[in-house]
Formats: sequence, structure tokens, C-alpha cells
Amino acid sequence: MASALAERSSSGVQSVERAIAILKSFSIDKPERGVGELSRELGLHKSTVSRLMTTLERGGLLSRSPESQRYRLGIDLLGLAAHVAGYMDLREVARPYLRRVADECQESVNLVVLDVSERGGQRRAQVVNLEQFVPPTRQVKNIGRVGRRMPPHCTAAGKVLLAYLPPEEREQVLPDVLEAFTPHTVTRRDHLQVELARVRQQGSAIVQEELEEGLNAVAAPIHDHTGSVIAAASIAGPAYRLTPQELPQLAAHLGKVAARISHDMGFTA
Repeated sequence: MASALAERSSSGVQSVERAIAILKSFSIDKPERGVGELSRELGLHKSTVSRLMTTLERGGLLSRSPESQRYRLGIDLLGLAAHVAGYMDLREVARPYLRRVADECQESVNLVVLDVSERGGQRRAQVVNLEQFVPPTRQVKNIGRVGRRMPPHCTAAGKVLLAYLPPEEREQVLPDVLEAFTPHTVTRRDHLQVELARVRQQGSAIVQEELEEGLNAVAAPIHDHTGSVIAAASIAGPAYRLTPQELPQLAAHLGKVAARISHDMGFTA
């Protein structure tokens, strides 16, 4: 049984690799490809190439020319590319603002997005750091390194991103049991919902030692031209520097910076 599962898994990975090779075979010089030529080019049987290209066509990643009946890249790739381009534009716009904030407050500043994936039929959300700015004199911890994934319910940026999700989507991505990382982590869904409503009302989030003891953070939303919240800017640092008295003022300042980034992204309040 185990060996059969391993074989199916290996076969699935191989099919994905072959599909990737097919997609990458298209170029400006070769905007249309045929099954026969790709079969020869990739060293695969024609039936295998045909099956993979038909599957990619059904998924919108390939389409077929009505004149030549040859394949070309599908329109759905534009949507996928737009998501990546949006992140890249966001990073370019936000970078100078957030670097300045890091220099001003001498704490770690992050640009964070929400990543929603599906596993086992359930949708789950994580926050991912796209950018991080850490003043050299303040490099105590690298808690927010670029690419790090964290649960959203116990991070300031995560609470901002959850707060601005449509209610039905938020219900889908929150697990039934919220994991406790410290004694301060909010683990009851009803308590979290109350807090998220407060985040939307205030336009910022403040978290004290929920992800890690001794670590406090604030965050504010970044909107795109449609008004959607596409990211959050956050400031994180040791609790002995980011004290409860300091946090509201820091959150207000970050909110103004996030508003300027949103404006540059085309958002009009």
C-alpha cells in the first residue's frame, strides 16, 4: 500500500515537472507550439504531451488557436502574472517609506501579505513577510525575516489582514482551535472577532507578546486602487522598548505612513 502511494506521488510530481517544461517552452519567438514538436523537443511520447496540454487548456493556462489549432499560453496566466506584478509594484512603492520608518523608530519594520492555501479540503491562512527593514543597531532578533510564515491570529499584521477580509472568508480560513504561543495569545474565536472589529474601527492593530514573549508589534493596512487591503505594514520590537505607553502613538504614526503608501497605490479614501 505504501509503495503504491509513493509511486502515485512520484508520478504526480513527474507530471507537474513535465507541465512546467511545456509552459516554459513558449517564448516570444515561439508563441505557438504543437504536440508533435514538443514531443520531440522534450523527449516525451505524443500521447503524454497531448494529455498534459489538454489538461493545461482545461485549466486556462493554455488555449488553442482557432486557425492553426496549435497551442498558445492561456488568458488565465495574465491573472496569475497580475498578482505577482501587484506584489512587485507594492514592494517598490512601500520600500522607501518603510525604510524611513525603520530609521526613525529604530525597530524592525515589515511588509506583510496574507497567503491563503487549501489543504485537505480546508482553507488556511498564513502571513508572509515580503520585505523587512532592520536598523543595524537594533538587530536583537530576526523574528520577521523575509519569507517567514506565521499564523495570523497572534500577529499584528495578521490581525489587520484578517480584519479586512469578508466575514465569510474569514470564517473559512480561521481554524476551529487557535493555537496558543504564549499565555497572552488570543485563543477564543469570539474574543478574536471582537478584537478584529476594533482593528477595523481604529485602522490599526496592537499585539503584546502573543506570538513570542517579550515581543510587541503594531500594524496598519495598505489598500490598492480598488480599496482592497492587499498588505500590512508592521513594526515589531522588544517589549521593554515598545512599551504599552508607546504602542498607540507608534500605531498612529504607522497608520499615516500606510495611508501614504495606499495613496501611491492609487487608493482614494
